[in-house]
Amino acid sequence: MKNKKLQISALVLALAFTFVGCGKKENSENSTSNKTSVESKVNDKENAKDNLSSDKSSTDSNDQSVDDLMQKQNDILQKHDKQWQVAFSKADKSKIAGEPDVSYDAYLLDLVEKSKDELSKEDYDLLRKDVEEIGKIEKIINKKKGIDEQFNKGKKKQSASTKELKLFPEFKSKDFDGNEVTKEIFKDKKLTLVNFWFNGCAPCVGEIPHLQKLNDEIEKMGGQVIGINTEAKVGDEEIIKEAKKILKKQGATYKNISLDPDSELGKYAEQIMSYPTSVLVDSDGNIVGDPIVGAIDKKDTYNKVKTMIEKIIKDEI
Repeated sequence: MKNKKLQISALVLALAFTFVGCGKKENSENSTSNKTSVESKVNDKENAKDNLSSDKSSTDSNDQSVDDLMQKQNDILQKHDKQWQVAFSKADKSKIAGEPDVSYDAYLLDLVEKSKDELSKEDYDLLRKDVEEIGKIEKIINKKKGIDEQFNKGKKKQSASTKELKLFPEFKSKDFDGNEVTKEIFKDKKLTLVNFWFNGCAPCVGEIPHLQKLNDEIEKMGGQVIGINTEAKVGDEEIIKEAKKILKKQGATYKNISLDPDSELGKYAEQIMSYPTSVLVDSDGNIVGDPIVGAIDKKDTYNKVKTMIEKIIKDEI
């Protein structure tokens, strides 16, 4: 396994940002609004009322939770999804958004500048304004998380980013049927794809059938897929019930577990900036390679991930 990380990195980074994922939350059928996850659309008129650049909005934002603020950031991206698709296509495959020395808004601004020649002046100005609004929200999020304001200058780095972590974090949780689950779940399988998702994330829900297909195919070789719903906290029966409905509707039977926000796994999940995100874990609990950022619902992406998993299981790399 010692040479796997370098070779797998080339794949997962090549897959990153070939689509727009979602932040912590996104309007969907399975959120409290009862809209269909895959079919839900952002109401532009309502979002337009939320002028984040005003002093009143800034005050309101300070009173909101981190999850609510991340929802606002995601709504901004979703409102101009077509234009952001162009920007995300310019992502540097050697970097992952959310690296400890690069702020979220700075990363997005870099993408906008790289895609300037492919955008109309109107769309370019529109995305610049989006980044400005996202940046204002990011500052509030950082303060709420207790992150030093010098973060963006590189004077302080997060100590537990998903990229730095070698071992999958410890956890003691429950699956959606109430059975206790720990890291021991990895030891009987050669490789596990752990998928982080939440109820209101349309891309997350959209890839579930593909994850089920992947689970069925790699299970014969000693692999498995496990879902971790970061919105379904341990004991939150209402959210767990909604998650189970989503899985049933999407035809998924692979194991899904709830999240203890106070656990090491909960802290790890807080570092995830884009959903869905998946990581590969070997039987010893080691994270193999870098995170797979985004859904695997496209045929080419799915085949690349499947082929890589097969090679790892067969110990060919």
